[in-house]
Amino acid sequence: MSAISHSFGFAQSTAMLPALQNLEAAIAGTGGVLISGEPGTGRETMARAIHQGAVSGVNGSLENLLRESVRPPEVSRPFVGVDCTVGSDVEELVFGTVRNSYDGPDYISAGSCLHRASGGTLFLRAVHEMPGRVQTRLARVLRDGEVWVHPESGAPAVEGVNVRMMASIDAGDSWSDERVASELERRLAVHRIKLPALRERREDMPGLIRILLCDICRSLNVQVKSMSTQAVELLCALPWRGNFTELKGLLHALVMKVPDRLIRLNDILANIRLDASALTFHGGGTLKEARERFEHDYVAAVLELHRGRMPEAARALGIQRTNLYRKIRQLAVQRKNGRSRP
Repeated sequence: MSAISHSFGFAQSTAMLPALQNLEAAIAGTGGVLISGEPGTGRETMARAIHQGAVSGVNGSLENLLRESVRPPEVSRPFVGVDCTVGSDVEELVFGTVRNSYDGPDYISAGSCLHRASGGTLFLRAVHEMPGRVQTRLARVLRDGEVWVHPESGAPAVEGVNVRMMASIDAGDSWSDERVASELERRLAVHRIKLPALRERREDMPGLIRILLCDICRSLNVQVKSMSTQAVELLCALPWRGNFTELKGLLHALVMKVPDRLIRLNDILANIRLDASALTFHGGGTLKEARERFEHDYVAAVLELHRGRMPEAARALGIQRTNLYRKIRQLAVQRKNGRSRP
């Protein structure tokens, strides 16, 4: 890994390494970029990081570029996003209101997203939702490399298309002729980046939590807060179905509600009870069984976070190492080496 990835301080998990490698290749290249992942994993943030790095060069840490809590600084070249889930309106967003009048280069409006992105990046959110007709038209424009630009006044003029294409798709969606035109796929998928879910990055979470807390406190103009080890361990154990979006929402609530500088375990539990969406719910069973399920997941997550090292995990859980061994046996927790006990 180059200095770029080493400088990305909170991305130490093995799940994130392929994404970082592909990120470097995308910054160094000029072709299209396809970013997949669950909602809330930072797909557009990754696209902006690539755009920022490719335009201005990467000098120093990528940490600020890849943090969802801050927006990368403006650069001289535009980054224009298009929401492809708006149905037929996508065509007007991308090309404008001007329609083709003959067989030849496409007409586009001067205020269209495609024209505004000239010299920079056009990012297609949920490109698989773009109507097939619009996909075909966009692919043709990219293939031909020129369009007629129709200004608000005056005669249209031919311009070259100088736009880098990036797009996001949901994790699990695959390319097919039925979803995405093959010509558009070829131009978008020069570089592929798959972002892991937050629950797959438990080793990164302490650093992420620390950075996000700092950003949130600064944005609210309050004294920077910290979090106890046990509180962090609990957050690392949660499933985070909403990924960064959900995590930032909880941290924002904690900063607003907790008066002390230190956020403790009880503060987390109080806010989780108020926000049930932060918990994984398994229907059925007694309260004792539900508690055991949570305890199992919690201990397993802490062990995973510390890569199976028992002394560190025991300290984080606030119990003796011998008690942790007993818990592992009682709860049938599988360690990374595949055993339920040392």
